[in-house]
Amino acid sequence: MSDTPSNATSRQTDAEFLQQLLGHQKRLIVDRSREFGASGSPSAEELAETIAFSPQDGTIWLCGQRMMLLQASAFGALRRELIETVGLDRARAVLTRIGWQAGARDAAQVSAQWPDGDHASLYSAGPRLHMLEGMVNVEVVRFEIDSRIGHFYSEFLWHNSLEVEEHIATFGLGSEPVCWMEIGYASGYASSLLGRLVVFREEACRAAGHGACRIVGKPAEAWEDLGALPAHLDPTEFLSRSVFAPGGETAIAELPAPDEQNPMVGISAAFVAAHQRLEKVASTEATVLLTGESGVGKELFARTLHQRSARAGKPLVALNCATLPENLVESELFGVEKGAFTGADRSRPGRFERADGGVLFLDEIGTLTLSAQSKILRALQEGEIERVGGTSPIRVDVRIIAATNVDLRREVEEGRFRDDLFYRLNVFPIHLPPLRERREDIPLLMNYFLRKFSERHGRRIAGFSTRLVNALLTYPFPGNIRELQNLVERGVIATSDGGVMDLVDLTEAGVLLEAGAMSLTPEGRLSMPADAQAGPESDQVSIRMVDSGPLGEREPALARLAAFLSGQEQSLGTSVEEIERRLVELALERSGGNITAAAQMLGMSRAQVSYRLKGR
Repeated sequence: MSDTPSNATSRQTDAEFLQQLLGHQKRLIVDRSREFGASGSPSAEELAETIAFSPQDGTIWLCGQRMMLLQASAFGALRRELIETVGLDRARAVLTRIGWQAGARDAAQVSAQWPDGDHASLYSAGPRLHMLEGMVNVEVVRFEIDSRIGHFYSEFLWHNSLEVEEHIATFGLGSEPVCWMEIGYASGYASSLLGRLVVFREEACRAAGHGACRIVGKPAEAWEDLGALPAHLDPTEFLSRSVFAPGGETAIAELPAPDEQNPMVGISAAFVAAHQRLEKVASTEATVLLTGESGVGKELFARTLHQRSARAGKPLVALNCATLPENLVESELFGVEKGAFTGADRSRPGRFERADGGVLFLDEIGTLTLSAQSKILRALQEGEIERVGGTSPIRVDVRIIAATNVDLRREVEEGRFRDDLFYRLNVFPIHLPPLRERREDIPLLMNYFLRKFSERHGRRIAGFSTRLVNALLTYPFPGNIRELQNLVERGVIATSDGGVMDLVDLTEAGVLLEAGAMSLTPEGRLSMPADAQAGPESDQVSIRMVDSGPLGEREPALARLAAFLSGQEQSLGTSVEEIERRLVELALERSGGNITAAAQMLGMSRAQVSYRLKGR
């Protein structure tokens, strides 16, 4: 069947459009490469040096191209408006094409700026530029290219994808990959650099519930099914599209200020995903297991879940299992009958009875002994308890919310936690992300804590300095939200009334925030950290808490251990007992003197820690 004039014209336009995007045809640029090199030109440092800020002109430059800084939330709003205006498929097509053109332009600039650059590094400059531009953190899984046989294969893991974060924050988790602009960028960069159509596809996506986005790129002819990318590059609809007519005014949603009754603060994708799971399970009777590092807000989530449930009018009884002495576990949980033991001069209910009809929140449940675990398991299975010294069972109707900062599966494997209790608790797990995985929430949390503690302590603080905000945005926060809360409260107390909170206001006992991020030089360039090393690792920047004194002055035993492990010293210079003693002391300091919690930190039993304490 012959082509109609319109079909022939459309295909001709498509071919011209793709040819224009691919630019000058090139041969494959390397003879053989199996992975990105850690060295070569352009390196990560060389790419960073091409960033120039010109505040007096109102311009920012990257590899000779003018750039702009745009809030992630603004990009998310733009993306949302596009999806809601033209639909999911057309929005995907537009964003894919925009990403393609951005990748193709970057490839052209890199080729022009480093005409004699290292071949593998010229290709790896694309992912590195994408990282510098703030779109995604790229982890290379596999990279193969061989010009002799025309072979090309590239596989990445994408972490912290801006597109994914904004999509989840707006639409929640779904079933389809959403890295449209980034897929277009990768395809456009590789196609422009290699002079042939290279198609990247998203084989897994965080927005669909996977742990990371997995991306695979191959020449178009190597795919059995090209997928939607060629259709999304259809130029006729793209070039003819007119400006969309407004369909009425759009209201701008305002984020409500959190209060003591509803202190859930967060807009990040990680927080939204966890909160979404909370909303789904709250109205049910299912047992919930909250997991996450210490200080991420597990108790706040438990209280919010209780408030959203049908048991909101009933009691919420909380118990921190890590604070319970072993000999009091049973009486605290199940109550005591008068005369059960010496000193039991009256009967009193336990936590299960007090929570009857409501919710029992068992925090740090991983610290309970196996004996205590078996007693809780029986209460859950039978729906009844028996007081210490009692003879008759008591029926209880309790919904359990448990929380832990340890990996209970590993505890089960190592024999420290009962598998049958684990499966009873793990009906609906919710993982709460650490603060370093929800950095978009840090400014919101800072403002919330500023209002809270200014009111509590009767202070008037004008706000935060820029360098303090930048420092906290890049600080790893090992103590998570609890640590941020303490830092802000400390700053509220230390800052003069009417003043702006700064780094110096968070100083305590010689502990400072030390910056390791790229900074702006007087020449308008971003400087790399002094301790940055060549290679992909240098893309990582951090802020860490450091003591002002040398390690040897603060912790001589641990300093000698560090010198021995690094090879700086041939002998240890201290006893293993001294190192153990200091580690136990540090764990006790961090746990507030709680032996069980300290043992958990060190991976030891409570008896082992107690034995070492006796030898002090």
